[in-house]
Amino acid sequence: MMKTRAVRAAALATTLSLVLAGCGRDDDEAANDSPTTVADGESGGENTESAGFIDPATDCAADYNATQGINGDTITIGNVRPETGNYSIYGTVAKGLEAFVQHANSQGGITAGDGKQYKLQLETADDAYDPALTPGVVQTLVEQKGIFAMVGQIGNATNLAVRQYMNDNCVPSVALATGARDWGEAAKYPWYIGGLPPYATEAVAFIDYLKTEKPDATIALLYQDDDYGKTYQQAIAQAIEGTDITVVSEKPYNPLNETSPESKVAELATSNADVFFVGLGGTPCPVSLTKVPDTWTPMTFVSVTCSAKTAMSLLGDKEASMNVFAAQPALDPANPEHQADPAMQEVFAAGRAIGLDEATLEGGIFAVGWNFGALFARGLENAETVTRHDVMNALWSLEDEEIGIALPGAVANTNGAEDPWPFEDMRIVHRVDGLWTPVTEVISYDGKGNEFGGIG
Repeated sequence: MMKTRAVRAAALATTLSLVLAGCGRDDDEAANDSPTTVADGESGGENTESAGFIDPATDCAADYNATQGINGDTITIGNVRPETGNYSIYGTVAKGLEAFVQHANSQGGITAGDGKQYKLQLETADDAYDPALTPGVVQTLVEQKGIFAMVGQIGNATNLAVRQYMNDNCVPSVALATGARDWGEAAKYPWYIGGLPPYATEAVAFIDYLKTEKPDATIALLYQDDDYGKTYQQAIAQAIEGTDITVVSEKPYNPLNETSPESKVAELATSNADVFFVGLGGTPCPVSLTKVPDTWTPMTFVSVTCSAKTAMSLLGDKEASMNVFAAQPALDPANPEHQADPAMQEVFAAGRAIGLDEATLEGGIFAVGWNFGALFARGLENAETVTRHDVMNALWSLEDEEIGIALPGAVANTNGAEDPWPFEDMRIVHRVDGLWTPVTEVISYDGKGNEFGGIG
């Protein structure tokens, strides 16, 4: 078990400078200093004292229940994901989380910072990746199922649909499955912490690679017409300032009211750009790659949300003719060398134990859910007390933590609002013969996510 760490003094200083209103915090008065260099069962008022980033005595209402969702030695957590619709490809995330829960329970539970072992109970719900449905299913999990925390909730717009509700009710949302810039606003929304790399950092990592490999590149950008896709758009524009790299064409795509990205891809192809950057998620991402005409052969960069074998397999025969790159923060379940890693072997064994086949295990999306569970577990392990606020405070003060199936050398660091992104170490990989091959070393962008995302 990891020893409990003291919350960093910088995070405390940031907290003390805030004017608080309920769980929401005032953006105008929040301290948001960003680093400038790349770094190498109890309720009510009990158990609410805290010297961390979150202080429930001032952040939460009088009826805040610090231990809601804990029944004896069992902690109930929730997960919302799309089982239906264009984004149902991500439904397998819940299987990875389920495997983590069952594996942890089979080992006697997770040893928390209070020295006790706790088993987990997982409650899941389907919102079809529809923000109109999300509030209802989330409220059911919080108010009827009585979850302690949400873990690995899928989607940017869907999380935004309940952000204020979760924050006002002081319910942790751990390892949310989005890296959009919205989730760097920890000073205002301290009950959320991400489980993916910042999308802005992904974009910067690829632009850094282009600066070396193709310093005068022209880019055609296809981006999802929401905060998810616009995070890529903004980060690319900022990252190419002062370089000879240019965006020569860009097109938005809205998966909620457009049936296919085909026409947008066709328009972008007429630019004959050197680079095709695809800032889409779900099935529309691989579909867009299948629509690239044979006469256009650009370097193609896809989001980390589109890089799993499950997504890449949707390209069919088209994959062999494409020149695809991605950012990689974790081991790849489809890579035979990575399958030999003890951490990955543990993941595969747990997946088989709940009846998953090899295709699902190697598909990649399942393993993301496992990592989400591992991040929540680390919060429990490092928490001073097993309360909602101390679990979050532990997650807001991570220091060089190796979590789940992160790449060797990739560690998680956080520091409250100053550094709210746990996963900022990654490398650029190239798709060759059905596998991702590294073309850079692991690079740490620790503490840079908000700067790249234009926050602070």
